[in-house]
Amino acid sequence: MLHTLGGLRLEGSSFSREKPLLLLAYLALEGPKPRRFLAELFWPEAADPMNSLAVALAKLRKLGVAYNDESRAWVDLDCDALALQDALRAGRWEEGVGFYRGPFAEGLKESLGAELEEWVLGVRERLASEVRQAYLVLAEKAAHQGKFGEAARKAEHAHQVAGAPPLEPEELPKVYRLLLAAEHPLAEALEREARELGITLGGSSQAARGRLRQALVGREPEMATLLALQEGAWAWVRGGAGMGKTALLHEVAGRTGWLYLPARTGLPYATLEPLLENIQGGEEALLRGIAQLRENLLLDDWEQIDPESQRILTRLRALRPPIRVVLAGRGEPPFAVDRLVELEPLTLEELASYPGAFETTGGVPALVGAWLRGEPIQTALEARLLGLPEPVRQVYMGLALLETPDLLLVRQALGLNATEMAQAVDLLLSAGLIDLNGVVFGREAALRFLAERPTLEARLSLGLARRLKPQQALPLYRRARGLLEDADLPHLQQAYITWASELIRRGFPKRAAEELAEAPAHPEIALLRARALERAGMYKEALEVVRFLPPSSEQQALLAALFHRLGRAEEAQAAAEKALSGGMEARAEAQNTLGLIFLAKGSFIEAAGAFRRAAALWLGLGDENRRLDALSNAAIARARMGEDVTLVFQELLEAAQDNKNLKAQALINLGKELERQKRFEEALESYREAEGLAQEAGNLKKAALAQNNIGALFHMQNRLDEAKHYYHKAILAAREAGEAYVLALALSNLAELLGDLEVWQEAIAVSENAGYFDLAQQQREQLRAFMERSG
Repeated sequence: MLHTLGGLRLEGSSFSREKPLLLLAYLALEGPKPRRFLAELFWPEAADPMNSLAVALAKLRKLGVAYNDESRAWVDLDCDALALQDALRAGRWEEGVGFYRGPFAEGLKESLGAELEEWVLGVRERLASEVRQAYLVLAEKAAHQGKFGEAARKAEHAHQVAGAPPLEPEELPKVYRLLLAAEHPLAEALEREARELGITLGGSSQAARGRLRQALVGREPEMATLLALQEGAWAWVRGGAGMGKTALLHEVAGRTGWLYLPARTGLPYATLEPLLENIQGGEEALLRGIAQLRENLLLDDWEQIDPESQRILTRLRALRPPIRVVLAGRGEPPFAVDRLVELEPLTLEELASYPGAFETTGGVPALVGAWLRGEPIQTALEARLLGLPEPVRQVYMGLALLETPDLLLVRQALGLNATEMAQAVDLLLSAGLIDLNGVVFGREAALRFLAERPTLEARLSLGLARRLKPQQALPLYRRARGLLEDADLPHLQQAYITWASELIRRGFPKRAAEELAEAPAHPEIALLRARALERAGMYKEALEVVRFLPPSSEQQALLAALFHRLGRAEEAQAAAEKALSGGMEARAEAQNTLGLIFLAKGSFIEAAGAFRRAAALWLGLGDENRRLDALSNAAIARARMGEDVTLVFQELLEAAQDNKNLKAQALINLGKELERQKRFEEALESYREAEGLAQEAGNLKKAALAQNNIGALFHMQNRLDEAKHYYHKAILAAREAGEAYVLALALSNLAELLGDLEVWQEAIAVSENAGYFDLAQQQREQLRAFMERSG
């Protein structure tokens, strides 16, 4: 265990060097990081930061707590700060505050660089603030139970958490009220502190206790309805088990003094017995006795009230005595009432004071209560579900597995008839576990509950996956991996193909290739994976996959594209010509590759013709993005034939209509052609318009590409400050987009501008780590040439 709270130390070790221990803490909290980044963060002033990092890592490796390869470092050990975070974010408040022994990395003596010091102070303040909030939750929990002394002690801890910033103005009334309820001496000091900030606090300890006793979360509208009942009015509170009927009635009793009577079974009149001095004399005498009482009543759990008491209450309703009566039950009221109060799950707004509660519980009151008490949500959910029949539990779990609920699909997957399904839905509705559309409340807890029962999870997932469309089925097939049968393979293969095709269409080809690597072996899947690798710029890896596929026009079309990308023009042309005998998609791919080959040779007329044929084929296939890509290539060829580049690309921009992504790419291509013609100001305008469109469309990849091109244009014009600014913008956008290719380009451009060999090496590492080996080799050659020039 790495201890970081109250000081840095490694349990079971005498190792005490501060900087390596802080490095362990950083990696434990932030995850694996590049070695160069760590060296510059921890040893910015060292003559050789990488050597200082290597020495520290060597010592930590000997202790068996740190690991590294050539580019990254990471750790695998328990850490009290992580344990604290996990406990607090799971609502285990007592456990979480127990880890806090003092400020994070307290007592550091070694000097730190500005960036590292800022990180330490930020973590210190964040953890202390989270501990403060946990103490306040515990304080309020104790206050709700009437334990005001304990609540005040927790509030005092919250106020005095070491390392925490001063209380925010909006926190002062909450802490003050908790202290005032127990007449704690710190309340007076807090009142003075608030007065200095222009905030007036006050009130009596009795008033503070009254407000803090409220154990109910939310339900203010329902509470207001019941408190507004007139004399002689009867109300019915309806809600399933766990929806908070009892808590609501207790809250009304606490605020008003009305008499709360829980349901009792067994002997006749057991429920009403507390009202009666003598239960002898028969029903008529008992009814007269109750009718003469002037006690407002709160009766809980109608369905469990003994039949004799139910009969008296039904007759009492007809007499309309001048009292208020509130009954709570799961179903419809047994007679006409003046007010019907429906209890639904709590809303996000009602739980706004408890961050994370709604997301974890879905607003189901019983689960919210468990969350606030720091109890496992799954345990509370299991208690709810065990009271339901097995088919009903399976309906709930089946609905929880679906991203979009589908009652008919779940019914079919479970083999239920219409009546059985209707009964299940009614029970789940009354329990407050779903809404009328089948949306599951507490879905996060339900999925965790299922994950602890892998056999049930796999069986339900498989039944649903077999009935879903391929793209929707894949996540469920993955959950059911252990139960798949041979008959499932065709649908599973199609699910992978559909899923990966959509990833490629949305601009994530590398992720598509990674996901297809786990798919069942099949030529169509292998071909799609190779195509995804090609779109991701990983040409050598794609070639390794496609060369072993059975010959087909689609395989030849992809081979042609790969050969072209790898500079093997003759092989590319031969493969493209073979693909021309295939279907429309293969011919479209082949014509586009032939166009690129002709363009590289300077045969612009042939290139334009090939691109136009490709565009026509993509039009026939209904792939508008690929059609416009081909037209964009044709525009480049036409511009190089001598046509007016502005007019040529204007046609393309009009064809793109309102598609901002395609317009941005067309403007980037236009900018490159304008640069070739040395029309630099027009090129700059084109790139800037592309940047704006890409940002409006939320396409960070194209925004980064435009920004890198703007930087390169400024760089060429020796406008170095502007170039540096745009390279930095491109780097930030590419990093946020996860776009390694553009990130590597912008880094190498910035390295050349700054003459910084370390940044250049980082750019090469980015290219290699992302699998762009050709780009990495090109960068090495550029670096070598730069060093020779600098010589």
